[in-house]
Amino acid sequence: MTPHYDERSLVRRVSEGDEKAFSELYYRYKPVLYRFVFNILKSADQTNDSCQDIFIKIWEDRTRLADVFSFRYYLLTVGKNHSLNTLKKILADEKMQSAFVSAYNERTNDLEDEIQSTEYKQFITSVFETLTPQSQRIFQLCRQHGMSYDEAAQVMGVSRNIIKKHMVRSMKIFRNAVEKDLGIAFHSLLYSSCTAISKYFF
Repeated sequence: MTPHYDERSLVRRVSEGDEKAFSELYYRYKPVLYRFVFNILKSADQTNDSCQDIFIKIWEDRTRLADVFSFRYYLLTVGKNHSLNTLKKILADEKMQSAFVSAYNERTNDLEDEIQSTEYKQFITSVFETLTPQSQRIFQLCRQHGMSYDEAAQVMGVSRNIIKKHMVRSMKIFRNAVEKDLGIAFHSLLYSSCTAISKYFF
């Protein structure tokens, strides 16, 4: 995997309509998406079709990529939503229903755990790195060490109001990033996602 800044540059080019950059993202991430989608659909044919549809959707909505922090996490989120919608259509067929239901119920928690423990941590780290050094330090004091604003202010040698302003701004950045990368379907998770940041960092 290339460094994060190279990926951001590539994603930005895609958001501007660069088809060559899109092809590079496609070939880089198609195997990752395929494995993820197959765990949901359990069918090679359905998985191949879904992966094509997912990348087409991302290309059609490419202007959104300008605000995406982690393309991998964004891709898997779009992939999950699309795959679950596809699964609902498949389950409407009574002949296929019983086999899919049993396999899907066994895998649901595993899929959620995979996103939360791996992709979510990578996503949060990428957002954290966009904060200023001072905001990062204040965030660590308040989240990692559990300091109050007053205690953090003493350590940093600044006023409590400055600490509060940095924390409010940092949490807003996290909330906005989660909303942009996860989409409206995950809006209800924004607050709990941000309050769980320290769990994945430290």
